[in-house]
Amino acid sequence: MDVAPPSFGRQLNDQLPRIQTIVQDHIGFLGDVREYLKERVALERHYGSSLQGIVKKAMEKRIKKEQAMAIGTEPSKPWSGSSSTLDAAWSRILSEADEEATDHTNLADSIQNQICEVLKAAERKKESTRKKHMEFAAKILSERDKIYNEKMKAKQRYDEACGAVESTRVKQGQAKDERHVEKAAKNMDSSTNEMMSCKNNYILALHVANEAKNRFYQVDLPSLGDDFQSLWSLTTFKLVSILKKIAELNGSYLDAQRSHNEHVLDASTTIDAISDQRLFIEFNYRPFVEPPDFVFEPCPIWHDTSEFALSAPEPKTLLQNKLVQSRSKADELQLLIEAKRNEISGLEKLREAYAHNESLGDPDEVVDNLLESVRQTITLEMQYTVLRKEIEVLEETLGDDQGSQRPHKFKTASFVTPTPCHVCKSNIWGLTKQGVTCKACSIHAHVKCGPKVPADCSGTAPQRNSRSRQSMGGFSGATLGTDTNIGRASSMVRNPSAAGTGLTRSATTAGSGATSASRRGVPSRRQVTRAKMLYGHEASTPFEVNVPESAIVTVITPDDGSGWIKVETQDKRQGLVPASYVEFINLDSTESEAPVIPPRMKQAKVLFDWTAQAPDEHSITVGEIVNLTEGGETYGEGWYEITKSGRKGIIPSNYVTML
Repeated sequence: MDVAPPSFGRQLNDQLPRIQTIVQDHIGFLGDVREYLKERVALERHYGSSLQGIVKKAMEKRIKKEQAMAIGTEPSKPWSGSSSTLDAAWSRILSEADEEATDHTNLADSIQNQICEVLKAAERKKESTRKKHMEFAAKILSERDKIYNEKMKAKQRYDEACGAVESTRVKQGQAKDERHVEKAAKNMDSSTNEMMSCKNNYILALHVANEAKNRFYQVDLPSLGDDFQSLWSLTTFKLVSILKKIAELNGSYLDAQRSHNEHVLDASTTIDAISDQRLFIEFNYRPFVEPPDFVFEPCPIWHDTSEFALSAPEPKTLLQNKLVQSRSKADELQLLIEAKRNEISGLEKLREAYAHNESLGDPDEVVDNLLESVRQTITLEMQYTVLRKEIEVLEETLGDDQGSQRPHKFKTASFVTPTPCHVCKSNIWGLTKQGVTCKACSIHAHVKCGPKVPADCSGTAPQRNSRSRQSMGGFSGATLGTDTNIGRASSMVRNPSAAGTGLTRSATTAGSGATSASRRGVPSRRQVTRAKMLYGHEASTPFEVNVPESAIVTVITPDDGSGWIKVETQDKRQGLVPASYVEFINLDSTESEAPVIPPRMKQAKVLFDWTAQAPDEHSITVGEIVNLTEGGETYGEGWYEITKSGRKGIIPSNYVTML
């Protein structure tokens, strides 16, 4: 029966510091080996008489680090003296070196050029990779704590709102005449609605915090542990490769010492990272119990339950609008995550192939790309998990009462004459006090009242059958990418060359809907909407774009009621910015009819053969020069659009290099 390989993430729960320490020690061990070889080169040049001394020093280092290298510095049970395969092999290699002291005289140059420099580069590269991933682990922890803090803030706001209700109730009881009684009743209703909204936000934050906690301990932390385990394995593979190379040099230069060289080779091949990792797990296993879920805590001065407050229209409308926004964002994230999952699958296959045969390519570069994709995927999955939990809770809470699901397309506007707000009925007036308006149904509201308007726009089609609504039930962060099939993404994985690059088309469909639509029917220059940034914006998600203050941008997608618009900067970057951050610019006819100067055609040289997988793709061959279309470099993630044989088509971007 096959024995499952060890897994740090599954078997060493919540022990990331100890795991990364042992990995750091193994990476640092490359430096110990390099130091040994460096000093050995000097000894070889003086003939092998001094080699015995340096071997002794290396042996002392080995003895000093024997326990740390085998089971770490903080084992969960006393060390029984069990030696790792790495320690046993290294001890044998040093013994052979002591016997070879008088024979190794002319290997200095070969060892220096072919071994020491490679070890130095490998150690630096792997240590850099380890530090990056530890920084990312700290970021994940920080993101989790941020969600915890949001939960605490929501609780505080809820408590404050409860206190305000109680204060209003007291004032209501003290009101004497009819005019004050009516005003007090109105204030009581307003305070109660605010309290119920705060309560809803608090309950939602509780669910999100619990989901973040579950994901951290069940997905992210185990994934990080397995990543460091993979880095350990790759470091061991590199060390084994170096030791084998030393053995080969010894065999080439000293036939008389071939027996010693064979012993070193045998010792090198006995190093087994899997066996050493099992030993580390055996001496570092600790019982682990996940922290309990967060529970609703009623305000001490307000008798309440953990049920959502749906008795008043306003809090329910806020939840209905929140559900619409969450579904839309989750739909976009789902496509991005599917694309990243396919990319990771291809890179993992490439990593395994390169690790066992470095003549195929550099495994360190593949690992860097893989871990970067993993980091991006985890970040996207965390965002998706939050949205997914919000949708799940809101759908269960609202049931069939989810509103009309026809969101208003609100745009910011200034009102030079008093205009009543659709929600609070008070006037919106003044150039500096902007509100929002939906032209489709002529509804006006304060900016703060916009989210309270029911999604029943007469000019918008219902969105109940959106893609996120249909596919959300069978899609979760834990099984991401296993049961989904987004068009060409699956065919790319089945194709060996596509799997090796980790390319996927899903990301293109996720982020370029507006771009694709514009390609199908390019608007005239009179239809272009320009805007000026009143404030600078820094992106906080992959869907946003950094834009400095006063920059001129082109509006791609107007505000759909969410308070965001999609824009394109002058350097062709696209993304979301807050609608309230921009001021629209009216283009006069002279500017709009100005002649367009055609841009210089860009060209690229093909690095690898590619066979078209779909009708809208082009086949290319190595060495071929291809012409990119205007904007072809920004067609979609991982793809360029080119013109060939009089027809436009797309090719993988990493199969060519720009000229």
